[in-house]
Amino acid sequence: MSTDTGNALDVSVCICTYNGADRIALVIEALARQTDRSARWDVLVVDNASKDDTAAVSRAALVALMPGRGRCVHEATPGLMHARRTATREARGAFIAFLDDDNIPAPEYIQRLLEVLPRHPRAGVLGGRVVPEWIGEPTPLGVAVASFALAVCDRGPDAFAYQDVTGGPAGAGMIVRRALMDRIFEESALARTVTGRTGTALTGGEDTAIVIRAHQLGYDVRYEPELVVAHRIPAARTSPEYLLRLYEGIGRGQAAMRPLFDPKARSRLLAALIALKEGARCLIGGVRGPSASVVREYGALAPDVHRLQQRQTYGRFHEGMKRAFARR
Repeated sequence: MSTDTGNALDVSVCICTYNGADRIALVIEALARQTDRSARWDVLVVDNASKDDTAAVSRAALVALMPGRGRCVHEATPGLMHARRTATREARGAFIAFLDDDNIPAPEYIQRLLEVLPRHPRAGVLGGRVVPEWIGEPTPLGVAVASFALAVCDRGPDAFAYQDVTGGPAGAGMIVRRALMDRIFEESALARTVTGRTGTALTGGEDTAIVIRAHQLGYDVRYEPELVVAHRIPAARTSPEYLLRLYEGIGRGQAAMRPLFDPKARSRLLAALIALKEGARCLIGGVRGPSASVVREYGALAPDVHRLQQRQTYGRFHEGMKRAFARR
């Protein structure tokens, strides 16, 4: 039985990809190996302004491995939220399971998802365990911060509902009720403000923006550990240089989405004061060095983690000031 009335399918698996020609086939192969062979789900690839052969590779793999179950569409405007808008418009399922082009779902992923959904009729967002599959040897720093910065997620063996307004699963393998995505994209200011990653830029925040709106609209946001996705992470993404760019992008995304849950950030004056506070925090942190809690958690890596956190704070400051004085 379908989870929502009026939908032919329960789940559309949507892979939003930019220049993913060398990665996308592995995701499609994993979906072709799913233990659930029912007609309750389909696959949609959204080629987000790629400059390589992503579309051709995707279509060839879908035809060869999943004939009749998958489609590939094009979104010309760069940005993950633009790609997700197209996915939402094109999806046929009541829920959209968003996969990145480096996410490999476990063979029983769809089967488990179809079992979970009827148990939680108020679920708006769900996600499970995301385990790292390192490509090359990661740096100790990258491994240490992977659960925060690299979409690795393991919150234990028990399912639960998140309570905090910003609390939610990792973006890798995030499942969202399509009606919620429709509602989000009706709010044009949100989609325009939080565009997500664009091309090779590392600005984030789009996943948390979805989670915030789910909480605000009264949906449950759930962790379901039986939903397992492997995240293929090249070792290059664990270099200090990459992580510094990533943390700054995370900070920028946090500043961009703050008005969603903090009314003060909707005022130009108060938004500027919030940004200046972040700037002051960055300066003070530079003088004081890593906190005692960071030293306890990360040991010898504490100075490097502190440097990343400083860059994140700077990202919030810079983006906050830019938005406070931007034309509206």
